[in-house]
Amino acid sequence: MQTSLSSKDDLHVRFTNFVYDEDKYYFIFITELKAYGIGHFFKEAISKAYKIDKNAIEFISISPDVFEQYNYDNVIIINNQTQRVHKRKSHDEFMKDITNSSYIDFVIDTILENQNELFIYMFETSPYMNLDNKEGVKLIGPNKEVVATLSDKIALYEIFGNIVPMANYSVANSYMELLSSAKKLFSRTKNSLFVSLPRSAAGANSIIANSLGDIEKKFSTCKDETFLITEFIAHCSDPTTLGVVINEDEIYIAGVADQRIDGTKFKGSTFPSKLSKEIQEEVIRQARVVGKKMAKMGYRGIFGCDFIVSKDEKVYFIETNPRKQGTTMEFCCTLRHLLPKGAPNLPELELYAVTKSKKAPKMIEPDFFKTSPVFWGTYNYKIEQKLTTHSYLPQQNGEVAMFDSVAKNKINKEFMVVEHIGQDFFVNEGSFLGRVIAVGKSYRDIDVGIDMGKRILNYTVKRVEDINFTLDEKCYECPYYIKYS
Repeated sequence: MQTSLSSKDDLHVRFTNFVYDEDKYYFIFITELKAYGIGHFFKEAISKAYKIDKNAIEFISISPDVFEQYNYDNVIIINNQTQRVHKRKSHDEFMKDITNSSYIDFVIDTILENQNELFIYMFETSPYMNLDNKEGVKLIGPNKEVVATLSDKIALYEIFGNIVPMANYSVANSYMELLSSAKKLFSRTKNSLFVSLPRSAAGANSIIANSLGDIEKKFSTCKDETFLITEFIAHCSDPTTLGVVINEDEIYIAGVADQRIDGTKFKGSTFPSKLSKEIQEEVIRQARVVGKKMAKMGYRGIFGCDFIVSKDEKVYFIETNPRKQGTTMEFCCTLRHLLPKGAPNLPELELYAVTKSKKAPKMIEPDFFKTSPVFWGTYNYKIEQKLTTHSYLPQQNGEVAMFDSVAKNKINKEFMVVEHIGQDFFVNEGSFLGRVIAVGKSYRDIDVGIDMGKRILNYTVKRVEDINFTLDEKCYECPYYIKYS
């Protein structure tokens, strides 16, 4: 029997299409909608581990995203923004709103009337989310306190600085101390400085500074903050790894991708990495070293590591991401075609790591240097200035099918634009207009798809005009296709 659960009295709930079915087995996935698809892989993991028919399992996605429309099943949008304004909510605020939501509490109680245990799966665990304190609720994810420690960039240098190569660093305990330290460093080196607040996801609170003026412009309002300062290492590549900390002896690595970095801002990734086998092997080695240290701290679950490769081909560790990162969904889709049938996916590995501290049955790493049946790239279209959208894009969510079609040679290449916010929305700086995912058989396929996706997103923004590509052009006349023919 299906039952609609009323959310009208909870001001935290912006939208929901969840209808409870007492004949289904539920879990909750707390995530931004960019990672919604990972829930389907965790659904497979639960089905295998607990012998439950996959068709009997449903998941509820709790997300903060403000869109015009939602082409997703069982979503609950927790965001008290009532106007057509898109502004990213901080992770901590989102977690607090979830914890304080009477509707979420009611949903959990309703589910637990018909099943003994409710899993909460999270993109990133947080000490501000305490729904798992409720009897019968179990968090599947890394330890909250360990995640909080590893999310501090200063702590990362203190924890990992002696076991993997990292840049020399110092800490300033106030804005004035930052200016004083930076002035001394600039007088001793011709290089730029990397300056960051302790927490800076995707580079939001960090800069590459070439002068004191750069630092003043970015951090003048942060008088009482603590700052990390390192000498900027000139580099030619920004590789990233994704893996799973299983226990102190076993660290699973899914692969290496190349990040698209603009200054300190993360724009997306490309797979497979273009780096040499030797450099990739060193990146993987360092990722395992970092993972084992995290395991000793009590961490279990999916994690990422970011690196740089200097011009003289030295690999430096930059940071660990104690969560599922931007490449997780794409790696899940890729591993379906790199691993033998029956091998566990990444959420299944995480499930066993968190609940049993051991590897899942039939675990096997991919052959890192075997030619991949699919190349992929992502691009995050982030807004730098306030603007308004004037049109919308189709709500596409068939990423798994797109990967499968290319990997099985049904088509050679494809791209999609996802998570576009919708029509007539005011968009604040720092928010995402949408995301492009491209798959193909070569890097050129990826570049073409990413470029085309960016052009499409441009057309939804009033202030953007692409003089080389107009709506009334026929495909065969389009300068874009002529350029790549």
